Amino acid sequence: MNKYIKIIFTLAITLLFGCTEYGVRVVQEFAPEIEVYPLEHDFGPVSADGSPKDLSIQLTNIGNITLDLHDASLLNGSTNFYLSSLLAFELPPGEATQLIVTYDPTTYEINGDSVSILSNDEDEGEVLVLLQGSGDAPVIEITPEIYDFGTTFLGCNDELDITISNIGNVDLEISDLEYFSTVPVDFQMNIDYGVLGQLPWILIPGDSTTLTTDYVPLDLLDDEAYLEVTSNDPIRPLVKSEHEGLGDYQSYVTDTHEQTGELTSDILFVVDNSCSMSGNQTNLKNNFDDFIAVFSGAGVDYHIAVVTTDDAEFVGDIITSATADPVAEFVSQINLIGYWGYGIEKGLWFSYVATDTGGDAAPGSSNGFFRSDAKLVVIYVSDEPDFSTSLSGSSGSTTMVYADYVNHLKSLKSSSDLVVAHAVAGDYPSGCTANGGASFGAGYYDVVNDLGGTFMSICDTDWSVTMEAVASDSMAGATFALSQIPFEDTITVAVDGVSSIEWTYSSVYNTVQFNTSFLPSEGSIVDITYAIWGDCEDEEEEE
Repeated sequence: MNKYIKIIFTLAITLLFGCTEYGVRVVQEFAPEIEVYPLEHDFGPVSADGSPKDLSIQLTNIGNITLDLHDASLLNGSTNFYLSSLLAFELPPGEATQLIVTYDPTTYEINGDSVSILSNDEDEGEVLVLLQGSGDAPVIEITPEIYDFGTTFLGCNDELDITISNIGNVDLEISDLEYFSTVPVDFQMNIDYGVLGQLPWILIPGDSTTLTTDYVPLDLLDDEAYLEVTSNDPIRPLVKSEHEGLGDYQSYVTDTHEQTGELTSDILFVVDNSCSMSGNQTNLKNNFDDFIAVFSGAGVDYHIAVVTTDDAEFVGDIITSATADPVAEFVSQINLIGYWGYGIEKGLWFSYVATDTGGDAAPGSSNGFFRSDAKLVVIYVSDEPDFSTSLSGSSGSTTMVYADYVNHLKSLKSSSDLVVAHAVAGDYPSGCTANGGASFGAGYYDVVNDLGGTFMSICDTDWSVTMEAVASDSMAGATFALSQIPFEDTITVAVDGVSSIEWTYSSVYNTVQFNTSFLPSEGSIVDITYAIWGDCEDEEEEE
């Protein structure tokens, strides 16, 4: 058995080393052998501001014949790692070369990849170098990036909070904000710089700030807007929050009126007869023909009476549509008034006295100025404010205020539509200086506004327009009130079902007034249709 073992061992030695007469002969193998260093590398945190880091990988041939380098590449193709080209493709024994890997993160992130090195090493044809790194950067997030307000009723508004956050790990600097909107501008960005401070703003990691935009549609067009935010985010230095919406009318309403009775108006002129009124009385006389022409052209049955700011007695006879020459009669009465009256004018008080006689007019009047079915019109003409609270000179009232005079006039009629007051006086709020000048017509201004009349400047050079406007606003049957506030562009008017364009709308008094050349006839039906402003509380409940 030992003999067999010896033979086998000797055979093995002979096969491996060969035999010579002097002893054992060694047979040497020839092969390339690659050595790579390092086999893994962590770049650690690297700023994403454009300051990359490099790694040098050493490739050495530790074999005894030439090492052929076939290729070097990133195994996963990461865009944050960059690999240089091989500087040598053949390495003799003992020689080395370098391969440069650059790590350049673009934002706040964690990256990994492997460098694959291929060679003719028989044992390690592919060697992998594991890479890892992380980026440091501010990262902006804007919420929402897109928002649709949907349909919002005209007259209402909707609100949107826009949050800007820093979800990175480096301070975010917001350097600019710009808001763009389609025209007309229905969006409004609200930025309280008093609270937030002036730009630039700094948001530390994890911090955020909130801005608000209001959407108030002004029309039925599609509306668009967007907020642009500029920051030091290296990936998205400019981000947007885009907004859109659509305005719509909530509903339409129709106000229906019946033209009742004849077109009748009782007009009381209350004329200041103090010494400063000479020129103004002349203007009133010279332009009364324009006033009366409006009534005559429309076929109005009118009564006109004149009192002063210091006496409630009618100056002369009532002027009616049957008066042979109403202009001459009116001029005659203004001449009788003169301008030597009391200097403490009390127009509100004497218009009160003139109409507080049980339904007729001034004390002692027996010729029936006041008619219950006519529109009552009081026209104040004065270059001074009203002093009815003074008891100086003649009567007045220390307790009555302008609202009491308004309520008195309204009490004379079954409907407030049948009462109106106008004034030709000093401009609101400081008076006027042209043509002799005038102090602000305080008191008259308040009564006129409450009764939906016209307040016009006594300092105007041309009173023809003034008198025509006052006359048009004084006719019964010409003006119809709307029950709600309309969108003016949506108003349509029909008389007995037939569309009409012979009218104008007054936003001050919320009325439709027919042109004097076309007044609805007695018994006709006037339909006024229009869109109304949205009930914003109802809209919020629906949401």
